[in-house]
Amino acid sequence: MIDKVLKNLVYLFYPKNICAYTEKDKYFATAEYKRLKDLIVEFDSEKSKILRNAIVHLFEEDYTLKGFEDFSLFEWDDRCLTFNLTIISNDELYTISLYVSVLIPYYVISCQKNIIDLWFSKEQISDLQKNNTEIRQINDLILDIESIVEDKLLYSKFPEEMLNVIIEDISFQDSIFGHFNMFNAFFNNNIIIRENEK
Repeated sequence: MIDKVLKNLVYLFYPKNICAYTEKDKYFATAEYKRLKDLIVEFDSEKSKILRNAIVHLFEEDYTLKGFEDFSLFEWDDRCLTFNLTIISNDELYTISLYVSVLIPYYVISCQKNIIDLWFSKEQISDLQKNNTEIRQINDLILDIESIVEDKLLYSKFPEEMLNVIIEDISFQDSIFGHFNMFNAFFNNNIIIRENEK
């Protein structure tokens, strides 16, 4: 049921069977694209910056989560607010990303392990780890983020099984037919790969 509802919502913002790459003029003239673009422009504003700052403020009471930063890219036509937190845990560097859709009341959290040696020397890693007073594991931090988003923003977690569902008849920016998925439709053009998909 939810898959049909989400797909119908996709069709409100993206025109069917018109290639955004090869039929740009036709694509940009559609009511669906104009509706999407108007909403994105509305979120690329000073008013939206106030909202994004308020969301970052929700995490300020937590010693670790207060490090969240706004990385929203509406100038790239993202369909979500994006917040990133970089943390060192067990001598590994992680980026936790929170994506809050501006099209639907859903969010997604992803966690990416980075190559710490590219950013810090062994001595710096050792110093950072010594100064790190965080005792929660990454999964516990993610659960705490989920609680804040659901309790204070009243957003729901996007259904995991729907993230990479391809919408065959939709194209957007450089995503051609057969490569545009639900995450792309409601959030941004990133590719989300979960541990069980590697």
